Amino acid sequence: MRTLLSTALVMALSAPAFACINDSELVSHEREFRSQYQESQYQPPQPEQVSSARPYVFGGSGLLMTLVGAGLMLRIRS
Repeated sequence: MRTLLSTALVMALSAPAFACINDSELVSHEREFRSQYQESQYQPPQPEQVSSARPYVFGGSGLLMTLVGAGLMLRIRS
């Protein structure tokens, strides 16, 4: 048990050190990243234009099926 606790303690204390070992960046890296980002032709996806009544038909049919199901349940129970 003592070995397990000591191993956990060593790992907990050394984990932040491993994260900080490779934290140096060159000034040119940031400049290169910014230049590539600004020259990008990326366009965010545009939402589709809904010009049909399809969503309303689906919603209405779902509501109708719910009401019919509720009516059948009430009729069967009584």
